[in-house]
Amino acid sequence: MRAAVYHGAGRVSLDEVPEPALPLGGLLVEVNACGICGSDLMNWYQDTKAPTVLGHEPVGLVLDGEVGQIGPGDRVYVHHHVPCLDCDLCRAGRDTLCANFRSSRIEPGGLAERIAVPDEIARLDVLPIPDDLSDAAASIIEPLGCVLRGQRLAGVRAGARVAVVGCGSMGLLEIAAAVAAGAEAVVGVEPRADRRQLAERSGHSALATSDPDAVAEALGGPADAVFVCTSNAEAIASALHLAGPGGVVQLFAPPKPGTPITLDLGAVWWREVTIQSTYSAGPEDTRAALALLSRGRIDGEALISHRVPLEAVEEAFRLARSGDAVKVLVQMT
Repeated sequence: MRAAVYHGAGRVSLDEVPEPALPLGGLLVEVNACGICGSDLMNWYQDTKAPTVLGHEPVGLVLDGEVGQIGPGDRVYVHHHVPCLDCDLCRAGRDTLCANFRSSRIEPGGLAERIAVPDEIARLDVLPIPDDLSDAAASIIEPLGCVLRGQRLAGVRAGARVAVVGCGSMGLLEIAAAVAAGAEAVVGVEPRADRRQLAERSGHSALATSDPDAVAEALGGPADAVFVCTSNAEAIASALHLAGPGGVVQLFAPPKPGTPITLDLGAVWWREVTIQSTYSAGPEDTRAALALLSRGRIDGEALISHRVPLEAVEEAFRLARSGDAVKVLVQMT
């Protein structure tokens, strides 16, 4: 079968790879579509795994296997990792840090014509897709789940004031999720005019500057939560100044390990600002994401700017790296 293979140093090609076998107790899924995630573009992260098949946002049809109510012919979303739900980290609500979460995976990867889903993933985080939810919209379940997990950790609630630094695909999802949670005010901080326009579609404002006074004025007060959806060191440093007393600054996009970032911690100490990070999404988060998408609370399909066939996967990655695309979806059929 065909799959998008990452060979290292940013090079992706469409290669013939072995067909996956039906795992014992698991599922064999024909992939319809799979999004390209920002982590797929991080050479420093993917190079250690090369050669590898990328992609972890797949939606497809079950070809073989039966788990619970799911069987052949069902259209499903498939998560790429699952926690054990029994270790100390899982019990503490930090399931994405669970050792089983880090070791479990689909084979060979979501950007392939077919994937094998092991029994533990099939049991815990394969979700049937409603007929009225498109493949494109369903492909947003995983990234939206990551956002919802982060906002849960940050304590976003109705009436909150939220700032989002960086309005790429994840930043736009942060804005949409905060609005869906009932945030009183949301502002995007983004230097690119085209992305500011996308952020403003929700009826909230977007600024080109991260000046704390300008952000606070747009929000009607200092931010309760600040989500940093860029790995830019300067943006991370400036985001600390946007949080109000007792506020949270959450780092969503990881810089390359070893990247020096100068933080003025003295400027935030008196405000008791919490700095936190978030990684991936667990079963609770993907179910919450599916619920928001299927109820129309968040328009997942509107996030996708480019749809590219698997045959042109190299172009799909070029677009994703160029910055001219918001979200690229690779379609297998």
